[in-house]
Amino acid sequence: MGWEDPRPGRGGRAWAVVQLRQDDAAGTLFNLVGFQTGLKWGEQRRVFSMIPGLERAEFVRFGVMHRNTSVCAPAVLDPWLRPAPTGRRDLFLAGQITGVEGYMESTAMGLAAGLHAACLATGRPLPSWPDETVVGSLMRYLRTADPERFQPMNANLGILPPLEGRIRDKKLRAAACRDRALAAAEGFWRAQGVPAP
Repeated sequence: MGWEDPRPGRGGRAWAVVQLRQDDAAGTLFNLVGFQTGLKWGEQRRVFSMIPGLERAEFVRFGVMHRNTSVCAPAVLDPWLRPAPTGRRDLFLAGQITGVEGYMESTAMGLAAGLHAACLATGRPLPSWPDETVVGSLMRYLRTADPERFQPMNANLGILPPLEGRIRDKKLRAAACRDRALAAAEGFWRAQGVPAP
């Protein structure tokens, strides 16, 4: 494991890599990506200054822990991401508030909510997403998780329905899940009258 340092004369293996994201047009302000921490600011300054290249950095903002907020989906959402207790048939939740974790997962819930709203607006039936797709499996998780123990969920192979037969090789198992999901998604989008994305 680790990352081989490609710089001439440096050599060696790095066991941690810090991603910097440029935050201003002038290229003078960079964000340490993913550094939410409970460390006090003085300790953050000390520790982050130990990172090669950041010894003389001026830190203008420090990391803080944040908590994502979501509803308890199995207790309050219907199968189409509508808050069931409100009785509103024209209100759809989207993004991480639905109970998913991650950028792509949140985007997927936005896609689902948008399709549901479009169906409602055009008088078409609300679709049932195929469980064989990650979007469908996430939506099934949101409906069927234990409300007492509900935790937001990331996309992962473990939420998909089991494959027929046993495939020991992880890459082959992932490829089989992918192929099955693509076939299910193609049929789903065709049923919606939309070419598969």
